[in-house]
Amino acid sequence: MTKNKRRAVVWARRLIAYALLALLALAFAWPRELEGTVANLSRLQFGQALARLASGASGLVVLQIAVMAFSTWLLGRWFCGVACPLGALMDLVGRIRGLFSRRRFAYKPFSFKRVAAPILTLVAFWLGASTLFGLLEPYSVFASKSLLYNGPNLILFGAVILAACAGRFFCEALCPTGLVLKALSFGSPIHLKIGDDCLGCGACERVCAASCVDGTNKALDRGRCLMCLDCLAVCPNGSLTWGPIPAAPAASRRSFFGRVALGALAVGSYLAPETLRAKTFGQPQGDCVPVLPPGALSLAHFGAHCSACHACVRVCPNQALVPSDCVHPALWGHPVLDAYQGFCQYECVLCTQICPTGALTPLTVEAKRQTRLGLVAFDRLECVVVKNDTSCGACAELCPTGAVSMAPGPSGREEPHVRENLCVGCGACQQACPVRPVSAILVDGLLTQQTAALPVRVKIEDAVLTEDFPF
Repeated sequence: MTKNKRRAVVWARRLIAYALLALLALAFAWPRELEGTVANLSRLQFGQALARLASGASGLVVLQIAVMAFSTWLLGRWFCGVACPLGALMDLVGRIRGLFSRRRFAYKPFSFKRVAAPILTLVAFWLGASTLFGLLEPYSVFASKSLLYNGPNLILFGAVILAACAGRFFCEALCPTGLVLKALSFGSPIHLKIGDDCLGCGACERVCAASCVDGTNKALDRGRCLMCLDCLAVCPNGSLTWGPIPAAPAASRRSFFGRVALGALAVGSYLAPETLRAKTFGQPQGDCVPVLPPGALSLAHFGAHCSACHACVRVCPNQALVPSDCVHPALWGHPVLDAYQGFCQYECVLCTQICPTGALTPLTVEAKRQTRLGLVAFDRLECVVVKNDTSCGACAELCPTGAVSMAPGPSGREEPHVRENLCVGCGACQQACPVRPVSAILVDGLLTQQTAALPVRVKIEDAVLTEDFPF
């Protein structure tokens, strides 16, 4: 292969990766208009597909994972070099930095210390603490909203700075999906290879952001190679090529069992039973039980399978979903409903349709109407009708099911009257209530979402508060 052809291959790889990165960036800028694009691209991510497998996958998901696993074994970690948006972003940042000062990398031998963080992440995920997985899984890092509500995405910012300073260190030492792909790529028959005519110039080693090319000994660690192909472009005499390679010499017993253990841990982390996940760390109690998005089923299911990619946060038309601030290893940073920010629209199912991991079960509009997310709690003495001797009714006006209605009360005025059996926990009443900092009418979260046997009603159009009530 001529030098020009090798450069063309490298640039083709880059353009595909950058195009997918740009497409996702556009989809995140207009999430509701490009909801289908967000959903399809997120479900094609390897880590999200494995998480979806753990939550009960269809045959199509199993087929997808099988195809991706086989192609990884056959070709190496192509996903990291082509389809991972965080990898493409880090690659782009590295190239921009290279315009100002040339980076020189050096080979670093494999060490289990370099995979300690992803191993810990997968063990925690296996036990039900999915928060750490959400902080390090590459698509979730790239896609998630800020964990500081309205602040910057510090995790993504840190990954970008790390890429500018240390190349693809994140991929090798922090990424749990990378560890799975590393285990799957062991012994790949088609890969980069260094020919006998290698000059030993070290050009390939100096451009390898994964530090997996040993220019001195003319060797390459295939498991750590991210298939960025930068080394292919700089080889001066074409001794570095891509194609079928001869069988590798037999690995040591320690290396073999180590890789088998890594693979078993990686795959087993996604297949651990939900009951084990829920029991390990226990469930949040009291005020830390949030109102979960529709389709979450239960706190145990949602906490064990959500990767905090925040796709549901992006598409919520009322901005009702925010990252949880509950300090619990299975909940912190995961999306929950904050009725002070917005309420869950009665006929909206966007979040259930876009979830890439299966943490949210897809719901029809009819099923969503009957899903109880929480239960209403009314503090009559804090209501402005009683406390300020004034008229109101905002909560009843916004309630889509009739769970809150106005009726004559002891105050002599129309007061809110609550029927809990009709409440679906959408939070419309809590947002409408003018009492702050704590509303007089609240929605409390449930450990397990319920089915509300509501009577047949005329379709109610979702209302949105556009102005304050004149009290």
